[in-house]
Amino acid sequence: MIRGICLSTVAFVMLAAATFAAENTCALPMVPAMPDGATASRDQVIAAAASVKTYVTASDTYQECLNVEFNKMIEQSKKDKKVVGPEANAEREARIAANQESKVKLGEAYTATAAAYRTAHPPAPR
Repeated sequence: MIRGICLSTVAFVMLAAATFAAENTCALPMVPAMPDGATASRDQVIAAAASVKTYVTASDTYQECLNVEFNKMIEQSKKDKKVVGPEANAEREARIAANQESKVKLGEAYTATAAAYRTAHPPAPR
């Protein structure tokens, strides 16, 4: 009897996590490629900076969307008198953490691009 209840609970929790994934309408932004700063033109480095800003904004929107979708799922589960397992929240948190990490790595990549550009193109002496 207890085994049956435990298996039912596990199945329901897994279904709740899968439901979050299936109902998730949030678009994960594409990470832009950074040019080689040593060979890039000034315009390419400026465009790279703009693409980083666009990506960060899109990532913030994506993370907010994940939170909104999760909250909608919680509200719907309350209406349906169902339980949302911790796996659904863990999935949301993992997606947010992975996206946040990609923002950090992109920032580091841009910093390296800009540094390589400055090294390859030192300012003219005054």
